[in-house]
Amino acid sequence: MEAEARYTYVGLAVLLLVAALAASLLWLQNVGARERFVNYAIHFERQALDGLEVGADVKLRGIKVGRVEDYALSDDAFGRVRVEVRVDRRVPVTTHTVAVITRNYVTGLAVVNLVNRDAGGDALVAGAADPLPVIAEGRSDIDLITGRLGEVGELASDALDNLNRLLAAENRDALTDAVRGVRDLAVGLN
Repeated sequence: MEAEARYTYVGLAVLLLVAALAASLLWLQNVGARERFVNYAIHFERQALDGLEVGADVKLRGIKVGRVEDYALSDDAFGRVRVEVRVDRRVPVTTHTVAVITRNYVTGLAVVNLVNRDAGGDALVAGAADPLPVIAEGRSDIDLITGRLGEVGELASDALDNLNRLLAAENRDALTDAVRGVRDLAVGLN
């Protein structure tokens, strides 16, 4: 038996080496994961972002291709929200790609959907206004339907206003005389 052996120090050194190896493997895995993704910015002005959270899904044709990394209110434009998303490098994000917010009305959670309007298009590049490539904001089908319903409501309101003006007290007598005149004309033609 060796009296001078320092088993405590040897065990501590082995544990430190194993911990360093595990930490380096985790670090290398995170570096590789970052290389598989590309970060983009989206500037939302027209769409409501209710239910959008950091970590929310980014989907293309129903397939999860990324997640929301961060969002913040814009300093330069009132009502604009800058959303930063991380998207798989293999996903074709081009100048024809737009971002639309959809939400699950049961849970209230929002999802960023990427829509490729046309085939082809150039790859997005970072510009002077934003350090990240910017995906354009699109319009959701719900927004279009809501806009059309608003237009129909306005037309119905205008029609009712015109009908009320036609049937106002000062016009009622003239309208009644006109109907009588048409009736007398019809009787006379028979």
